[in-house]
Amino acid sequence: MVMQTRFVVVPALPEHRECLPRRVGFPQALGKGYDLYDTFDKLRLTLNFATRAEADYAAMACVAWVRNRARGVVVCCAEPMG
Repeated sequence: MVMQTRFVVVPALPEHRECLPRRVGFPQALGKGYDLYDTFDKLRLTLNFATRAEADYAAMACVAWVRNRARGVVVCCAEPMG
């Protein structure tokens, strides 16, 4: 059985949405940076990370936070993770 990843990195949405018919296809311009998508809650977290590496790190931190919260461990967000 394969576990589904809770948070995945997705390209950021553009700031201004193009108003084109659906048949035209994919938008010409993607947003700058990356966002996270929560596959459990089906929710896009628009955090606008500049690089994919930053977004990957944040996704791992979110997974660790959710895992610790499920165990009953309370970690302050100001504390460095490590």
